[in-house]
Amino acid sequence: MRLKKAASRLVSDLPVKIICLTAAVILLLFHRINMLTERFISVPLHVSVPSGYAIAASYPKSVRVTLRGEEESIFPILEEDIEASVSLEGHKSAGVFRSQVKVAKKGTAVGVEPLEVKVEPQEIVFTLERKVEKTVSLIPDIKGSPAYGFELVQYSLSPQTVAVRGPQSVIQGIRALSTEEIDLTGRAGNFTQKVKVNLPNPLISLAGEPSVEFRGSVQEALVSRQWDGVEIVCIDLPSGFRLKESLPSGSVKVQGSQLSVEGLKPEQVRLILDCSTVRRQGTQTLHPKPEVPDNITVSDFSPRELSVEFVVPGR
Repeated sequence: MRLKKAASRLVSDLPVKIICLTAAVILLLFHRINMLTERFISVPLHVSVPSGYAIAASYPKSVRVTLRGEEESIFPILEEDIEASVSLEGHKSAGVFRSQVKVAKKGTAVGVEPLEVKVEPQEIVFTLERKVEKTVSLIPDIKGSPAYGFELVQYSLSPQTVAVRGPQSVIQGIRALSTEEIDLTGRAGNFTQKVKVNLPNPLISLAGEPSVEFRGSVQEALVSRQWDGVEIVCIDLPSGFRLKESLPSGSVKVQGSQLSVEGLKPEQVRLILDCSTVRRQGTQTLHPKPEVPDNITVSDFSPRELSVEFVVPGR
């Protein structure tokens, strides 16, 4: 009798009790959903391309991923454990294709529950073209000036050309590539430097090494200077002889390093007249010779010959 009463009480108002139980479950789920936290991360987009083809238009290099779950569970997830990828392997011809972005979990993201993962954008449009390769010349991007008095006299790149790969429409427009900046500022000697090749478009790549070797030859700058009004000096004139008239002045053109020529003083440049052969009075033709410091070269001078009259006082 008691059992019947208990059963009767249990099933009485059953629809109301089911509705209440359902409402409680819904409220619990609602509470749990409201307690979930969102975290936003940016991850690189990995794109696989069919052999022989290349992407010919710009596309997002990263995507935004939303992680939704319990705060203590989603914040320890490492960004590198969420991977975003697109596969274009199924396309075997050139064209424009819309592809879905897929997200995969690994490492710290595996086994986290609850965890909802969303990606933006969900689809991306890609343009595929035939991949081609082309050999182009290299141009060094030289900036700055060597130390004062020095100059870049010669340079070379090794190799002088590189092979570049990419979509046909982009590669066809490339005539040459430049290196990264090579700074000559303050250099006073030969040097060798590894420099990267600049790629003007992120859709292209090099078939070989990304760097080349630059060799520069920096030497002292050579300059010329004309000295006028140069003194002509008579040396080794035998005793008793004198010049009847004062000697004229001459000119000397010198060449040397910029620092040496700029440091040259007037008294260091002169024309020497060897008078040791004078044996009698009268006019003789002599040949002046230039005299300059050893680190200076004479490229021209005047006069080449000079008529000089010698006298002996008292005769």
